[in-house]
Formats: sequence, structure tokens, C-alpha cells
Amino acid sequence: MSLSLLLEKYDVSTDEGLQKALNEIEKEETEVDEALSGVLSRASLLEGRLRTASQAYTKLTEVKTDAQVAADMVDRTANLARDVSAKVRQLDLARSRVAECQRRVHDLIDLQLCSAGVEAAIKAHDYEIGAAHVSRFLGMDPGSVAAARARGAPDPRDAMTRAANTLREHLIRKFEEASRKEDEPSVDRLFRLFPQIGRAEEGVELLAKYLTTQTEAAIRRACIITDVGSEACVFADAITRVVEAAGAAIERARNAHLVSQAYGLLTTTIRILQPSVCAGVRRVYNELVAARRLESDPQRTAMSPLSVEPVLTELALIHSRIWLYFMFLRRKTEVDANQVNETEKKLCMEKVEKIIADCDLMRTAQDILGHYLTLERYFLEESVNKALKMATPQVGVTTSSLVDDVFFIARKVIRRAVSSGSVDGACAVLNDVCGALEQHAARALRRWLRAPPLEPLALAPPRDPGAPPDAAGDFARSLNRDLDAQRLLYLAHMNEAEAGAEWAERLATEACAAAGGLARGQAERDKLVSCAGGLASAAAAFRAAHDLALGALAQAVQPRLGAWAHRLADPHPHTEEMEDDADALPQALEQFTETARAQISARSVDTLLLAALTEIATRAEAAILHNKYDREGGLGVERRARRLAGWAGGSVPAARERCARLTQAAALLALELPAHARDALLPTPRLAAPHAKDILARRTDFKMEEIKRLKL
Repeated sequence: MSLSLLLEKYDVSTDEGLQKALNEIEKEETEVDEALSGVLSRASLLEGRLRTASQAYTKLTEVKTDAQVAADMVDRTANLARDVSAKVRQLDLARSRVAECQRRVHDLIDLQLCSAGVEAAIKAHDYEIGAAHVSRFLGMDPGSVAAARARGAPDPRDAMTRAANTLREHLIRKFEEASRKEDEPSVDRLFRLFPQIGRAEEGVELLAKYLTTQTEAAIRRACIITDVGSEACVFADAITRVVEAAGAAIERARNAHLVSQAYGLLTTTIRILQPSVCAGVRRVYNELVAARRLESDPQRTAMSPLSVEPVLTELALIHSRIWLYFMFLRRKTEVDANQVNETEKKLCMEKVEKIIADCDLMRTAQDILGHYLTLERYFLEESVNKALKMATPQVGVTTSSLVDDVFFIARKVIRRAVSSGSVDGACAVLNDVCGALEQHAARALRRWLRAPPLEPLALAPPRDPGAPPDAAGDFARSLNRDLDAQRLLYLAHMNEAEAGAEWAERLATEACAAAGGLARGQAERDKLVSCAGGLASAAAAFRAAHDLALGALAQAVQPRLGAWAHRLADPHPHTEEMEDDADALPQALEQFTETARAQISARSVDTLLLAALTEIATRAEAAILHNKYDREGGLGVERRARRLAGWAGGSVPAARERCARLTQAAALLALELPAHARDALLPTPRLAAPHAKDILARRTDFKMEEIKRLKL
């Protein structure tokens, strides 16, 4: 610390300040001495490091010298390598030119030898050797011949071209002779030579014509139908034999192409073979139309649905066989084109699609599909109409199988349409099914459910406790058998409407799953989903019919509900039968529930009970405001309301909230003092303060001044 700082820090005018400054100076001297001692103790270490650094510097100088020498040597080596590399490249260029010259010389020599070899092979009928010579000629470098012509020499290709054409003519003649003799080994052997001489397409055409000739004979045999009038699928079997014969020929051609490496040419075979297949299928189709009378209108001929069904099965089977044949053509073409580039593969697929779209077999398939859809629509309409006739309400009939019959028919029709293999056919049938379900079945149910019988589900009326049962009324109702049958049938139709909505949705899901495999693209899948979505409208129609019946049931019990509501709000308690009076409504509702659950679905029962309890609570709450009560009468209302709420909590949880409101209103009527009203509304007030005060005002023993002063 400097002297000036010491003078500022300590007061040296006094002994105490002077002593402190002295102590500070001594402390600093001690620290300086210790630092000097540490430095002096490290002096030897620093001297050692200096010596080591000096020695390392000497060595680094030597390393620098050696590195400079090595760098000079590497530089000279690199210059030498560049010179050598340039000379090597010149040498490689010269050697490649020599090799090219030798190859061209050899090509010219081989060209002369090939020309002579082809002529010799033709004379010896050794066409394999001749084809090998031509293949060698086709594989030669065009530059060899161009160089020879540039020197003014005659074109050496002329002789070879003449020899190759001669060989081609011999191969064609021999192939035609083998075809006439049906010499299969010779046909296969000669076909394999055409790709070698650069005539693969010509060979494919010759093989396709030969296979077409053989296939035509097989098709003629396949078209022979002995028992035309049989109900079995004889025409479907005949068409199956026709397309199987065509498929066998195409498979044989593809195998031959594979062996001879004639890739991407299967469409040529299909193009040549397809007219024969179309003619054979058309011949069978004409016999089918005549035998099954497909041109006649089924409405005029009054054909029964039972007689139409075998024809429908046969038409669907025929169409599926044709569609499978088209799929076979696409698949085999794709496999055959896998060895070529993507552009040629795409071209091959476009060719086969054009062949399929333009051939007469496609038109025949469309004709078959048209007949199928016409008959299927007739079958569907007639079957549904028959089911409607059988389900028409009759005297004494208590059950109905309309929905089961209609949806059995609909499912059968959809499955048969899917089995045809056509997305358009499946969509058309789905549309017809939607129309039949919505316009016939659902409309009939709605018409029948629009006019309910008297009290389809009877709710027991309220009776005074201790009153004798209405034996005469019960006996009269037991004798009315027709009315009971009408009620049971009405409830059966109501259940069918509910089941119809569920079946329509399930049928849409099944149809999409079953027909999804037919779709060849997203557009067809979207079309299927759209048509299957039409079943949603049918489901909505069935639900509308069910809701109509449910509303009719609720409307039928309205008078009894009103009577029970007035009984619940009755200000005159029956002190002799308090328990029976309180349990009367829950017992009546329990009996009503048991009867309903035995005849309609649980969901419908819950909906009906919810509506009934809501109606009772609403009317009872309104009736309370029109009556005057004493405490005993209020206790009776509270007892009845609590029993009702307890029953509703266990049977219809959805009505718990509405019954809780009624219970709070009844609790207000049963209060001993108006001041207890706040406690009666706990824990959750469900009544507004003005409404609660109106209910308290119904008590004749409560003063209006006290009620008005309440803070609720």
C-alpha cells in the first residue's frame, strides 16, 4: 500500500493511528518477503525449462532442414509423376486406338465370315448357326463399316443384309410349315431364332397367329352346349372354358417371350388373339339371350323372383369370369413389361387398356351387366313387394318379419352384385337397394305406425287407496283380443323400424368392405362409399318411422300422465293409506316399464320413460301452483315426490335432474317454517327464488310477509 493511502486511511497524528500504519507496513513487508522466497525457490526450475527449450530449438532447426529436403524431393517426384502420367495417357490412347483398329478389322473379317456362314447354314438347314451369325452382325460396331466405306471400299453390309433376309424368309417358311403340321417343338425352336436376327416383333406375330389358330379350335369346342334348357350355369361354364383357353394361349406366349427375351411384346399377342376370344364369347352370349329370354320384359312375362334367381346367379358369374380375364391380361402384361424401362412399361399398359376398352368382349360384358341389373332390379322389387304383402297387418296377427325379409333380400342382392366383379354394377345395385328400403319398407312401416291402436302400452290409472279394483274394466279389456293383437303388431312394427335403421348402417359397412376389393383406384373407392352412403337415408327413414311410433306411445299415455300428475300434487292426504298412496305411482311406472321392456327395446323404453317422467314432473309442478296446502298436505306431496325421485334414480338416471326439481318444490310445501326454505333448497338450488316463493305461498298457514322477507 502506498504512503499516501496509509496517510488517508490512518490518522498518523496519534500514537494509535501511527501504530496501525506501522503494523500494515510490516504485514506488507512479510508478504513481499514470502513472494520473493517463492520466486527464488523456483529459479532452478525455470533454469531447467530454459535449457530444455534451448535444446528443443536446436532440434527444431534440424527438423526444419530435413523437412525442406523432403519437400524438395516430393516436388521433384510430383513433377516426374505428371510427366509420366501424361506419357501413360498418350500410351493408353494409342493402345485403345490400336485395339479399336484391331476390333474393326476383326469385325470386317467376321462380317465376311458371317455372310458366308449364313449362306452355309441355310444350305445345311442349320438355322441356329445362321441366326448366331446374324446376331453377331447386328452386334457389330457401326463405325467399323463406316470406316471401310470412308476409304472407298464397297459396303460390306450388303452381302450380310441379303444373307439375313434370305435366312428370315427361310425361317418364316419353316415356321408356317411347322404351324400347319402343329409341330410344337419346331415352332418353339424357330420362334427363338427371330429375336436373334432382329425380327422379334415378326416372330411374336407369327407365334400369335399360330396360337390363335389353335385357340379358335379350342373355343369352338368350348362353345358347344348340350343342355341349353338346364337351370345350371351351363353358359357361364362355356364362357369360362373360352377365356381359360385364351388365358392358356397367352401364358404360353409369355413363357416363349421369356425364353427368347422378347420383352414388352405380349400386347401384340393379345391384340391378335382377342378377336377370336370376343367372337367365342359373343356366340355363347347370343345363345344365352335366346335360351334365358333376356330380351323380353320380365314385367310383361310375369316371371317369378324364384325363377329369375338362377339366371341372375349365372349372369353375375359370367360377368365375373370376363372381369377376371381382363385382370389376367393386365397382370400378365405388367409382368412381361417389368424387364423394360418405365416409359415402355407405361406404353405397354396403355396398349392393353386400349385393347380391353375397344374389344367386343367389353361390349358383351356391358350387355350382360345391363341384363343383370334389369333382372336384379325386378327381383328386388318383386321380392320386397312380396315381403310387404306378407307383412300387411291382418286380424289376429301379432308378429311381423318385414325387416328380416327385406334385409335378407337386400344382403343377398348386394353380395350377388359384388360377386359380378363390377364396381359400376355394385353401385347400381346399392342405389336400387337404398330406394327399395327407403321407398317401400320404411314408407310402409311409417304408414302402419302413423295410426296407433288405443293405448299401445297401457299405464295403470291412479286409484283411491282402499278402493276395490276395476274388475269389470279388466274383464272387458281381456275380452278384446283384436285390440291386443293390434297393439302387439304395432309394437312389433316399431321394433322393426328401429332394427331397420341399425341394419341399414350395418349393410352399408358390409357393402363397402365386400366391394372394396373390386376398386382399382381411389375414384372407384369413392364411388362405392358414396353409393353405400345412400343407405344412410334409408336408416334415417326407418328412424323417422320409429320416432313416429315412439311419439305415438308417448301421446297415448298423456291422459294417464296428467291424472298421475294431479294425484301427485293432491293437497288432500290419505292418512289411512300413506305408504300405499306414496308408492302408487312408482308401482304403476314399474309395471309399465316391465310391460314395455317385454315388447320394445331398452333404448325405446328409456326414451319413453324419460318423456313420461318429464311430463309428470312438469304437470305436477304446474298443479302445485293451483292448489292450497296445509303442512299435512305438503308432507303428502313431498312423500310422493321423494318416492318418485327414488324410483327414477334407479330406473331412469337421465330423469334424475327433473325429479330433483320436483322434490325441492315438494320439500318447500312440507316445511314447518318459511325460514327453513334455504335449507330445503340445498345443496344445489334448482328453483329460482321467485318460483320458490310462489310455491311457499301455496301454504295456507304461511304469512306472506314472512315469505317476502326471505332471501333465497
